[in-house]
Amino acid sequence: MKCALLSNVNIESIARQMERHEVHIAQGYGVWTQELADPASETFSSGPSSVFLIIDGAELLRGQRGPELRLAEVDEHLAWIERAAELAPGIKFFVSTVDVPARTLRPLKEEHVERRLEQHWQRGIARASASHANIYIFDLKGLVEQVGRTLLYSNKRWYLGGLRFSTAGEKLIARELERILDAQIVARKKCLLLDLDNTLWGGVIGEDGVKGIQLSETGEGARYRDFQLRIRELGRMGVILGIVSKNNEADAFEVLEGHEHMVLRKGDFAATKINWSAKAQNIAELAQDLDIGMDSIVFIDDNPVEREAIRTALPEVTVPEFPADTCELTAFFERVYKECFFTLESTEEDRKRTETYLTNARRAAERTAAPSIEEFLAGLRTRIFLTRARDEDFGRAAQLTQKTNQFNLTTRRYTEQELRALQTTPGAAVFIASVADKYGDNGKVLVSIVRREAPGTAELDTFLMSCRVLGRFIEDQILDHLVKELRAGGFTRLRVRFVPTGKNAPARTFVERLQGGRLESDAESGAQTWEFDISNASPVTKAAYAELLTKPLPLAETVS
Repeated sequence: MKCALLSNVNIESIARQMERHEVHIAQGYGVWTQELADPASETFSSGPSSVFLIIDGAELLRGQRGPELRLAEVDEHLAWIERAAELAPGIKFFVSTVDVPARTLRPLKEEHVERRLEQHWQRGIARASASHANIYIFDLKGLVEQVGRTLLYSNKRWYLGGLRFSTAGEKLIARELERILDAQIVARKKCLLLDLDNTLWGGVIGEDGVKGIQLSETGEGARYRDFQLRIRELGRMGVILGIVSKNNEADAFEVLEGHEHMVLRKGDFAATKINWSAKAQNIAELAQDLDIGMDSIVFIDDNPVEREAIRTALPEVTVPEFPADTCELTAFFERVYKECFFTLESTEEDRKRTETYLTNARRAAERTAAPSIEEFLAGLRTRIFLTRARDEDFGRAAQLTQKTNQFNLTTRRYTEQELRALQTTPGAAVFIASVADKYGDNGKVLVSIVRREAPGTAELDTFLMSCRVLGRFIEDQILDHLVKELRAGGFTRLRVRFVPTGKNAPARTFVERLQGGRLESDAESGAQTWEFDISNASPVTKAAYAELLTKPLPLAETVS
């Protein structure tokens, strides 16, 4: 992934440590504001998807100017950052907070201008982030607070070589920058499964009873309550929460619903397996119920025997090592978040995910009870909304390309910047669809990218859909409509490519039920390409979805 680093100190050695990414760094001392101000600068010409501004507070405060002049300069720097973000909406700007060590001796009574500058900068970038979708805060000050100035900085390197950060500090910063880049291209884990006894609370509910477990706002039980608070925060960011515990279900639910200090309640969990079966079996069944891959799951359990059993039976599941000292639970969980669930932002779809899985369970129950699949689908009263992706859609569309594995024909991954560029590329179009039914809104669940390959021929570059709406022939209806739109736009042929992975069997099932295509295969990669004549007919079998659409889905534009 391409990125650029700008700073008011020398950070070339940080860039060299980011080996997994293509990093551009501006040459010359103190040129960061000039680079930001010039849309044709080397920084922007290098084509980055992300620009990091690593600002050293001591250099920002350098000189003998009075506090008011310094704050005015800070405001000027912030204005340049905002202007750059406005001129390059497809680039993400990560602006660091600042740490300003005291540079002078002063009486206790005298104002510490360093704190004033730190707070002024923090408020400024917070305002910029709130008003610009592509400005984010990189908490450098937080790293200083976490490890201390002695570890992060090096006076010797500064005086001898002009390098502000220590070797250890550079490694820490580089790792955090790479984490931010990885979050844009690597799917985070989707699901957190939790044990109960000695995990969400202290003690064993079957032996200690509701009143005997450790769970409180103060004292020893507060560690478990604080742990639950962090877990609830994760759930509100769109991570699916579930329970896998060897327990009597009635006892467990008595705590979940009745204990006054429980933060997490039954409704916070999308799925539960509370019984005496092997946990590996329960996790496998739960993954099937939620329709997620094993590699999307993180399992937390205090019991080392259970942890090892899951690592052995289900090696794709991530099983962190539980802390020996439960006073460290919140610090442990912050590490789990960074390593498994870190995200730049959460969408509305993310925040409603638990509710979505609970309503999916109701859909599944209705499907089981329905006399036929046709009656079940008709009874859902499904509504599909398909449109060309707009500015507010690209974040979710990029997220879907990066994390959707099961129903994904080509598994091509795109960043938000790349999708924005595609939408303005002649002969290409990015579409996004949302789905709703009588149970509620599933949100934006499908992305399709169509390109003009040759005169009269279109290629389905990307066709993917969230697993939450699989089994309802949504994909058939949308492709059928896209074919109609392409035909109206003068296209007579459609090429559909399928690239097999270890996870996208549902996508294979879909392309294999399309009709009338001429097949080409690549023996080495296993990829298959179908070419369909769409001049008079659609490759979609109408019987597959029994004409559930009651209204056409007009698109503002087609691929031209």
